[in-house]
Amino acid sequence: MTQTVLYIACSLDGKIARSNNSLDWLFAVEGDGDNGYAAFMQDVGAVIMGRKTFDEVLVLSEDYPYPNIDNYVLTRQTGKQSEHATFTNEPLDVLLDRIGPTVDGKIWLIGGGEVIQEALRLQRIDQLELAIAPVVLGSGIPLFPEGTLETRFRLTGCRPSGQFIMATYDVLK
Repeated sequence: MTQTVLYIACSLDGKIARSNNSLDWLFAVEGDGDNGYAAFMQDVGAVIMGRKTFDEVLVLSEDYPYPNIDNYVLTRQTGKQSEHATFTNEPLDVLLDRIGPTVDGKIWLIGGGEVIQEALRLQRIDQLELAIAPVVLGSGIPLFPEGTLETRFRLTGCRPSGQFIMATYDVLK
């Protein structure tokens, strides 16, 4: 069965972005090279993200960062199209069941908060790879929005990467 991984960065106070979706704070933190991103991506066969996250990805990069794998964007809007991704309003569990058998590698759940919350509610995240940045934002978009299903994790790895802590957890089901 294809593994679904939440690979994401957050602040010390658990925010994944500012309230305006900005990630400027994240890029101000010194890392160690790419913090293991290239190695992680070698095993990724598809990405899933919410529409607001997709819009932010387009702003952050001159070249689309995931061009050689399948990209899915969950949205409530109809008629959206992109050369980079397939837009869908199908339920997350239906999407995962549909694409899982055909994906060569892991499915990277990029975010944002609403997608993460739904994936945890459905118990469809197998592993959490978290880059913790040494900054407190005070407000912003939480990694786990209010009302997220209580979920337990087991720490399987932890290492420093520049000023980041890279922590890997398996989801206990």
